[in-house]
Amino acid sequence: MKQAICFLMLLLACTTYGQREASNWFFGANAGLDFNSGAPQILNGGQLNTVEGCETFSDVNGNLLFYTDGKTVWNRNHGIMPNGTGLKGSFSTTQSALVVPNPVIEDIFYVFTPDDALAYNGEGGSNGFNYSVIDMGLDGGNGDVLIKNIDLLENASENVTAVIGPDGISYWVVTHYQNQFYSYLVDGTGVNEEPVISILGPTVTGGDNIRGSIKISPNGKKLAIANTIIEPEYTSSLHLFDFDNITGVVSNAIQIPSKRLYYGVEFSSNSSKLYSSGLAIDDTVGDVDVGSLEIVQFDLNDFDIPASEYLVGTYPSTLAGNVSGALQMGIDKKIYHAVPGEKLSVIRTPNLKGIDCDFRLFEVDLGDNALSTYGLPPFIQSFFETIVTIENFCEGEATTFTTDSSADIASISWDFGDPSSGSDNSSSDLNPTHIFSAYGVYTVTIDVDFISGPSKKYIEFVEIAESPNVTNSIELVQCDVDGLDDGLSIFNLSESISLFSNGNEDINALFFISMDDAIANINQLSSESYENTSNGQIIYARAFENAECYTFVQIELTVKAMSDLGTYAAAQICDIGNSLLVFTVDISDVYEYIANDFPNNDGISIFTSESNALLEVEPLALEKYQIGPFDEWAFYFRLENNNACDFMGKLPLDIISRPEFEDTVNLKLCGNGTVLEAPEGFLTYSWSTGENAQSITVNEVGNYSVDFSVDNCSYTQHFILEESSDLKINEIEVWDFRDNNEVIVHAETENSEILYSIDDGFTYQTVNSFKNLKPGIYGISVTDNCKTIDSSVVVGGLNSFFSPNNDGINDIWTLANAEFFPNFEISIFDRFGQLISTFKDGQEGWNGTYNNQLMPSTDYWYKLKLENGRTVNGHFALKR
Repeated sequence: MKQAICFLMLLLACTTYGQREASNWFFGANAGLDFNSGAPQILNGGQLNTVEGCETFSDVNGNLLFYTDGKTVWNRNHGIMPNGTGLKGSFSTTQSALVVPNPVIEDIFYVFTPDDALAYNGEGGSNGFNYSVIDMGLDGGNGDVLIKNIDLLENASENVTAVIGPDGISYWVVTHYQNQFYSYLVDGTGVNEEPVISILGPTVTGGDNIRGSIKISPNGKKLAIANTIIEPEYTSSLHLFDFDNITGVVSNAIQIPSKRLYYGVEFSSNSSKLYSSGLAIDDTVGDVDVGSLEIVQFDLNDFDIPASEYLVGTYPSTLAGNVSGALQMGIDKKIYHAVPGEKLSVIRTPNLKGIDCDFRLFEVDLGDNALSTYGLPPFIQSFFETIVTIENFCEGEATTFTTDSSADIASISWDFGDPSSGSDNSSSDLNPTHIFSAYGVYTVTIDVDFISGPSKKYIEFVEIAESPNVTNSIELVQCDVDGLDDGLSIFNLSESISLFSNGNEDINALFFISMDDAIANINQLSSESYENTSNGQIIYARAFENAECYTFVQIELTVKAMSDLGTYAAAQICDIGNSLLVFTVDISDVYEYIANDFPNNDGISIFTSESNALLEVEPLALEKYQIGPFDEWAFYFRLENNNACDFMGKLPLDIISRPEFEDTVNLKLCGNGTVLEAPEGFLTYSWSTGENAQSITVNEVGNYSVDFSVDNCSYTQHFILEESSDLKINEIEVWDFRDNNEVIVHAETENSEILYSIDDGFTYQTVNSFKNLKPGIYGISVTDNCKTIDSSVVVGGLNSFFSPNNDGINDIWTLANAEFFPNFEISIFDRFGQLISTFKDGQEGWNGTYNNQLMPSTDYWYKLKLENGRTVNGHFALKR
């Protein structure tokens, strides 16, 4: 039996570990991508809605198996697996899950779930580092979570990474917590729960600081970790280590110092470059804060790795929060970056140094109803390993394949995925060349037998670019707005791309002051803001779709004289908003104002600043735009003909304030018709009924509208007319003879459209109760603005004191409004309970005497009996 098992493991060691296991991605909010074709295609159906981490796993042929956010596991049909909820990962964990297959038992997979910083802020404690077991042989091949949340570490961080072992039939799974790396071996027997522990920096403490990514290089020799440290203040933490793929030991820490709050890390496929995402840390003034998001590259072949830093790209605006988005390689060997939005950014050639890595901002569309957030599936890093450097991706030219000279290769077999090339489609050369038959994406398969170690199959997607079809010489014309008319201006050189790219939106370019620099690809000019040295200066563009397949374009920089129109006549613009201190204008109105004066210009753009207009940055869309209380009442415009700047100018605004009126009025249809009344004081009125008066009377329910205008500004008011419901008063509750008397009116339909009055309709309120009423007679009025019902009530009461001093004021204590309470009887008692006086309806009341003797100033108690049997008790004061 032991011999059979050894034979099986030997057989597996000679087969391939794949790359297509990482072919399908589900991430973010219902986002998905399919890489099986060699280029990302939109993948629908995903059920994920995660803030950060996620994981997806496919079979060796690229067929989806399952995916997870670290808490729930969905199968290939997007249904939740049996027992597939309650995993101890989290949707807010940096790398919330990582899947590792059992290298011997085909259907067994392990889902590793790291900790969550948010768990440390709650009462439940940390999640720790756990793994769960999935058996894909169950549930009809759709999988079942067999065992859940096997605890490996009680406390952990939000990171996890994995790489295949040197024998090809094992994996190392690595996580970090505080100052220790934990390496777990996964082989045919399962997960070895006793880790290899490497104790070395960085030391990271505090639950808020456990965010950030970890990655092992595809060749298994390096490890990088980003720690997103936010407490007690924002602190940069990016480290590079050696990783021993045989022992699992992490060693030789290199700190990469810089002022960034790092989060994402990724290696290039040939393990020669390290990339990281981070937010710039600003500690220049006062409290430490974070700013713009940056992606940087480090050359691992450089003697001084930290000094090799290259700023790959900067995002145009800051992001909310403290995380800067995951970096993840695809099986196309491009690196993708995720931040909240509708597209992913991409580093197209990450094996190349510096600007040649070709960063494209927001390049990959995710389709409708799908958004990226901060996370991408991490995968086993070995899926992306390459042992070949591929150069020259131009159509019709020989593409070269150079294998890693350090690899101990016994034999190699190439399939270029290009059957149209006939017998040239395969090769057994160590470093072959191949001329692909046409441009497009080719799947190159490389089968390698090593002198030591298992045989491996590598897949490379080679994108052969169509030779750039560009115009080789163009003129870029800019306006002169500095008032000197000296032929000098500032150019956005990127605007020239549309002039020479012949409509190919994938064409990019680098710019140089000389052809020698362009050929050598050195001393690139700033594309966003370049000041020419003379009118008619010649510069050169290195145009490409793939950074290694390029051609050259000569660009003449021309500055048009007398092109600054200065401050233009003010435009009268209407405020169409309804906000205090904020004006809302329609940029289309501004556009039309300029277009009327320049009907022959084929390009008009509106900007918020002169610099934006000069560099054609952030043109305003022809839609609503808000102007704040501190914003200048002016826009800047740029006129172009054939993509050449013609004129620029400043356009002051004369904003006409929006009149106050209710946008939508809800009314009831009254029996004799309902009057619809538009605001007064406008020149014209146009009703949807065809009438032109300021007010109209309508007799049918429905929706009506009126347009009214003044000073070239038009406004619209809407009326919704509904049937008037029956209105009646069901009951009026009177709570009187109390310190705080109250009347409550109950109408037939109690809703917000009914108004109530207690002063005969002089004032109305939406609340049906009236409190703190004095004794008296009240006129009740209820209306729905169509019908009105009137009634009256008496609020009874007794004075709280009287002063029987024969001055004719308040000399007698009796019942107020006694005529409304027939047959009442009142008994008065002193504080000892002795009956002092009794009087009835028609009698005078109490004059403050007992047995013809004046009673002292003090409190007295009364008992009121009403005709309906109601009894009221209370007290009052006698004051002399």
